[in-house]
Amino acid sequence: MKLVRTGALTALALVGVLAAQPASAQGLRGVRAEAQIGYDRFHSEGNRHGRIGYGGAAGVDFDLGGFVLGPEVTYWWAPNENETIEGGGLAERKSFQEWALALRGGVMVTPSTLVYGKIGYVRNEQRKRFTPIDVAGNLGGETTPGYYYEHFKASGLQYGAGINQMLTDNVYFSVEGRYSDYKNARHLGGTHRLVGLVGLGFLFGGTRAVEIAPPPPPPPPPPPPAPPATQTCPDGTVILATEVCPAPPPPPPPPPPAPERG
Repeated sequence: MKLVRTGALTALALVGVLAAQPASAQGLRGVRAEAQIGYDRFHSEGNRHGRIGYGGAAGVDFDLGGFVLGPEVTYWWAPNENETIEGGGLAERKSFQEWALALRGGVMVTPSTLVYGKIGYVRNEQRKRFTPIDVAGNLGGETTPGYYYEHFKASGLQYGAGINQMLTDNVYFSVEGRYSDYKNARHLGGTHRLVGLVGLGFLFGGTRAVEIAPPPPPPPPPPPPAPPATQTCPDGTVILATEVCPAPPPPPPPPPPAPERG
C-alpha cells in the first residue's frame, strides 16, 4: 500500500513543474476506454478475502510535453465477503461495486510506454450483517437481540500506479495496482481493498503535441574560386594563360673566321 501511494503522489507532484511547459508543446493525447480484470482482496474486521474481479476505465489524456495528465473514471465489480467472529457474534461484511473518479498523471519513458500514478475519490456499496451467538454456541437469527443488518455506501480515497504500453497506434496493454481506503463508514469498522489488474484498452486519437521545429542550418560557404589557367613558356617559366611568353633571347653571334696563312 505504501509503495502504491508513494508512486501515485510522486507522479502527480510533477504537475507543478510541467505547468511551466510552453503551450505550443501541449495537446490532446486522446480519449481512452479500457476493459480490466484482476485479483481483488477485501479487508474488514481484521479479516480478508480474495477473488477475481473485473471492470473498466475511461479517461482523457493531455500531453504536456512528455508528461501525460487527465481525469479518469473507473468501475470495479468483485463481490468479496468476509465472515468474522467478533464481539460475541458472526459479522458478515460484503463489498459490491466500486466507482472511482481520479486524476492520473505520468511520464512517457519511451514514445510508447507511459508510467503513471493516480489519486482520487472512491465509493463502494457494502452491507454488514451481525448475528449474535448464544452461550451454547448457537447462531441466532433476525429476531435475536443484538442482530442488525446495514446496507450502505462507503467512500474514501484511492491511490494507484501502473504502466500503459502501446501495442499499436491505438491499442494498449496496462498493468496497475491500486489501494482503496473506505474509512469507517457508519462506525461499523474501517474497510479497504487491494487490487492488482491487467487491462486492454483503445486510445481514440487526438491532436499530437506540436513540436517546435529547430531553426534551419546555415547555408554552406561558397566553394573557393578555381585556380587561374596557366602556361609554361619555352624557357620553363609558368605564366597566366592570358599572358604572352617573353621572346626568346637572340642566338649568340657566330665565331670569327680563322686567320688565313700566307
